[in-house]
Amino acid sequence: MKIARFRAGNRTAHGVIFGEEIAEIRGSIYTSFRITDNRHLLSDVRLLPPTDPAELWGPGLNFVDHLEYAGSVFGQEAMPVPERPQPWRKGRNALTGTLDPIIIPKDVAGEVHYEGEAVAVIGKVCRRIPAERAAQYILGYTCGNDVSERAWQKDDWTFWRAKGADTFAPVGPWIETELDPQQLDLLVRINGEEVQRCNTSDMLFGFAEIVSYISQQVTLRPGDLVFSGATGVTRAIAPGDTVEVDIPGIGILSNPVIAEFEAGEG
Repeated sequence: MKIARFRAGNRTAHGVIFGEEIAEIRGSIYTSFRITDNRHLLSDVRLLPPTDPAELWGPGLNFVDHLEYAGSVFGQEAMPVPERPQPWRKGRNALTGTLDPIIIPKDVAGEVHYEGEAVAVIGKVCRRIPAERAAQYILGYTCGNDVSERAWQKDDWTFWRAKGADTFAPVGPWIETELDPQQLDLLVRINGEEVQRCNTSDMLFGFAEIVSYISQQVTLRPGDLVFSGATGVTRAIAPGDTVEVDIPGIGILSNPVIAEFEAGEG
């Protein structure tokens, strides 16, 4: 089942995708709901980030083929293979939806890169759960882009702006509830050119391990988002580009890239 969050006119609602239509639901996507007869064409609504999360989490380095590149970002040799997840929070303010622009700040110090990822959506309050039960607390999965400014990532002590600047967390287009999260192909395209391809089977720590690890000390709540981590060597994006994160079985997250002044920002 594909569940989306959308705006039609002045109303915001959740709905279930049926082909080119979305059927509104009544109730909560986290407990129980019914599908209504109120339907909209997808072309007539604005898709929003699939949830309104309290927190967004990254797992730390989570693909072997990203370790060498990650080391180069910090001016080091390849990073060591981690023995456990190294979770970190991505700014809630960075969240944006499909078709919304990624805004390149006017004072960036270096290149801004895409990082296409799969994203787990928490469905229940989650505290101190073992990995073997973690799947019961995950509603489904969506596409995400952990946009990153590389100079800030190297020079700052935290990722507060390198990965947390406004619009640096596109997520969408919707949640898929019925798939194997550790067997997902993931592709990234810039202006139609494929620049990244991987499979979540290569994650060092699967979603169940990451969610369990975070929950030992931090309570995860319905709607919270947990990213998979990035793979391979990424490259810069620039105003005028369109970035697509494509996970067959889920959908395509697509975002144009613009400069800050183009967005009317002061």
